[in-house]
Amino acid sequence: MFPKLKLRRSIIFGCSSLLALPDLSSAQDAPTAKPEIEVLGERQTEAEARRDAHDYVRKTGIIRSDDPIARWSAPICPKVIGLHEDYRRIVEDRLRGLAQRVGVRAADALCRTNIIISFVTDARATARRVASRNPVTFNEVPQHARDALINGDAPVRWWYSTALGSSDGVSVAPQISGPEALGAGSEQSGWLLGVPGVRGFRPSVVQTQIVRSLQSATVIVDINRAQGLPLDSVADYAAMVALAELQPGDPPTDSLLALFANGGSQAKLTDFDLSFLKGLYDIPAARAGWQQRRMLVARIIRDAGEAGRIIASP
Repeated sequence: MFPKLKLRRSIIFGCSSLLALPDLSSAQDAPTAKPEIEVLGERQTEAEARRDAHDYVRKTGIIRSDDPIARWSAPICPKVIGLHEDYRRIVEDRLRGLAQRVGVRAADALCRTNIIISFVTDARATARRVASRNPVTFNEVPQHARDALINGDAPVRWWYSTALGSSDGVSVAPQISGPEALGAGSEQSGWLLGVPGVRGFRPSVVQTQIVRSLQSATVIVDINRAQGLPLDSVADYAAMVALAELQPGDPPTDSLLALFANGGSQAKLTDFDLSFLKGLYDIPAARAGWQQRRMLVARIIRDAGEAGRIIASP
């Protein structure tokens, strides 16, 4: 646990019913929809700030070669499974609250699910079950990361489905198609995949012909591996990976993405995280990945400067 944190709701597993958490002790303990942001570090020179911003963006894995970043263009419709109703609402409210802060539209309660956050007792077994029942589910996961997703020991694992469209908003050829999203921990798991679309770009250094959009995101949280951590922290972690096409690996240090890598030493969304997510949904979609990387770095540096965290040049 984190004894100095204001948020003390912890993930507890000890009930006889599968994936059920006990009732909240008081209705007054309900969370706010807006996640807390923690400002880290001392003032830096612009060179130091630029170095850290580059390192942050690189470690998120958001950029894959020169492909444009995939983002949510349709409103998100999240569904949380595997938790008691009171805790389920906490996770969903924090996801919707973060989405609102960074400029992602959220659908009304009655909508077609496109984000699943599934709390399970054994994430590895769940991922293996999904892979065995629907082998094409992980087709969009990079080959080098697929084995770790299925057979690794990560407390949280996730994957996405994406679609291609033209830069003027016309659908080209969806990479993933299928019925309403099903929970990764349910008895019927996975997504139905269609034929991959063709990637093509205009002969321009400014605008790409093709844009990519997120169609679904599935996040599996291992309750046993997350035991003792504040539920708000785990919920914000799941929300962040659901809203951005991130890659697991060596996470940025000054980020909630280091929640598990650093043994829980970073338990809140940071100023880096918020700048990154806001920048992600501000930058043009029809740009090559290397251009978007520069834009994200510039946004983080700009926000740091406006917050007074960069030392002014003499």
